[in-house]
Amino acid sequence: MATFSVVILPAKKMANNKHKIRIMVSHNSQTRYIVTDITLNSIDELKNGRVVKRDDKDILNLKIKKLFDMYFGRYMEIETADALTCTQLIKMISKPLLGEKHRKVEDVVDEYLSQIEKDDREKSHKLYKLAANKFLEFTGPSSLMEHITPIRINQYIIYLTKSKLSSTTINIYITLLKVIINYAIKMKYVNYEVDPFVTAKIPAAKKRETQITVDELKAIRDTDFSAYNLNVTRDIFMLTYYLPGMNLVDMLNYNFKNEQIEYVRKKTAHTKDGDSLICFNIPDEAKPLIKKYMNKNTGKIVFGNYKNYVSCYNLLARKMKELGRIVGIKHHFTLYSARKSFVQHGYDLGIPLSTLEYCIGQSMKEDRPIFNYVSIMKKHADKAIREILDNLK
Repeated sequence: MATFSVVILPAKKMANNKHKIRIMVSHNSQTRYIVTDITLNSIDELKNGRVVKRDDKDILNLKIKKLFDMYFGRYMEIETADALTCTQLIKMISKPLLGEKHRKVEDVVDEYLSQIEKDDREKSHKLYKLAANKFLEFTGPSSLMEHITPIRINQYIIYLTKSKLSSTTINIYITLLKVIINYAIKMKYVNYEVDPFVTAKIPAAKKRETQITVDELKAIRDTDFSAYNLNVTRDIFMLTYYLPGMNLVDMLNYNFKNEQIEYVRKKTAHTKDGDSLICFNIPDEAKPLIKKYMNKNTGKIVFGNYKNYVSCYNLLARKMKELGRIVGIKHHFTLYSARKSFVQHGYDLGIPLSTLEYCIGQSMKEDRPIFNYVSIMKKHADKAIREILDNLK
């Protein structure tokens, strides 16, 4: 059985000559330490695992006991502890168990963000980090998840509004905060009798005119841009349109050796119950672009000098606006315009929204088995894509 004790390690003295209190764990002939955030001025202030010779000793001892009991309690919950090394045991008890209560907001945020990093969703990670930091700026450190009440959410919205943020930004921040809170609920870290957002009046995001007309799309397709980077930008945009709004990250990760596309959007792969599989045949219009940029060995696309997601993303950030200006697009224009335009053009042709949603991976019918759904909807998707692209001729 593991033994736990409260210690100071004189050899680990801090640069300011102070000492961190550590929880020492001895297990299976090994000893490891968990560092706490409690700092003492000298080793004489700790005796037999208790803080002495300080005015705040009672408060610090209470805090130490709470940490000690938490780590020991986590250890006792592990049925296979004897089979673990001390290092493995430390890793397990240093992280919260499923359903553990009284979690700090920043800890839940860090846990959630670590899973986004594993998925290499760099852009999403940055956005979640920005939104989380804004909420932590409002709450201050060490706020608990159960402290997120309807009153606090309303105060936060007022705080964001007074910060002179746009309604779109406020809407995004609140939406991402909801995702993090829902994650904590699913992990049973918190249970709300009253939904924190029950009375929240969230400003509606301003709708931007981002889709382009069929004629504008043809102009992008048919213009021979003088600069190499503009031609690559155009090719990325057109391929996104030809492959019903396929995200850049999915496009770069896909193996295009087959005649058929079959994938789950990376953006929503972990946010829905069940995989929302998208399946359609590669349209003829997309094949020359795929052949132009595809690595024959891997089947993956490399857009010339722009060899990874970051370089492609930076290219689009620099050149999309210029590309739009050259062909006469006067409103907001981004790569997302390809996805939005595909849906708009299909809707204008009378294609059912359910089919368009399937093509772009926007929704999934939960009451229908996945394979039935794909076998039926693929036929509809191929027909819809063909009708939309024929409209460009």
